[in-house]
Amino acid sequence: MPVDEAVEIYKGQVKSIFKSLTEKESDIQEKEQQQKENISGVQEESHNLQSHVTSQFAELRQILTEKEQRLLGDIREEEAKIVKTMEKNLQEIQENLNSIQEELSKLQEQIDHKDGMIFLKVRGLHYRLVK
Repeated sequence: MPVDEAVEIYKGQVKSIFKSLTEKESDIQEKEQQQKENISGVQEESHNLQSHVTSQFAELRQILTEKEQRLLGDIREEEAKIVKTMEKNLQEIQENLNSIQEELSKLQEQIDHKDGMIFLKVRGLHYRLVK
């Protein structure tokens, strides 16, 4: 076989392989492009989902904060109401205590009084008042 003929046969084979590889390259480049688009799609979807989740949690935080403030306000209001009633009761207790202490003080004066007749007169008057 002459060299020229062998070269032509070999060139034909190389061209065939070249054409086949060019087609494969084109297919692979198409697959590469498709994969890149898929990756971009997933990233965009993920970003959108993250934004949605962030937005939903911000809304939930707002709702919870408002509920917290309402509940705290209710608790403070109830506390004020209860404390007011308790302070009124305390004032009545203190007034009663002061009255008893004044009475005890008067009785102690009578006990300590040197004149027995005055003691009996005051005691008798008090006895009648208490009954």
